[in-house]
Amino acid sequence: MIRFSSLLPISFLIICSPAWADEMKIQFAFGPPRPCTTVFPNPEIKLKSVPPGTSTIVVRFRREKNYEMGGQEIPFPSDNIVKPESLRTWGPCNSGLYTYEIIAKSSTGAALAKAEWSEPYPP
Repeated sequence: MIRFSSLLPISFLIICSPAWADEMKIQFAFGPPRPCTTVFPNPEIKLKSVPPGTSTIVVRFRREKNYEMGGQEIPFPSDNIVKPESLRTWGPCNSGLYTYEIIAKSSTGAALAKAEWSEPYPP
């Protein structure tokens, strides 16, 4: 016979799952290389496990050594996809590792989660 008190620790673990269990993630992939331009349209950026209550996202683009390439705050896309060519940043001209970072924000401006993904350019 299973005693009720022996089930409490298990039920506590199920109900109180840690924050990392549903950590927000993003992913993107660069398309074919383009000539170096000052303004660069973004690739499609897919978001996963965005926290409930997210109303806007801050999208930042940078290259190695945290060199900022630009960013924008935009309304949270309900389909969890930042459409290609919907943002403008400085373009990657040099070969290297480039990173998109996304910060999910509530309607009050509080940061709810942060995720980043890096890819080499050219692909």
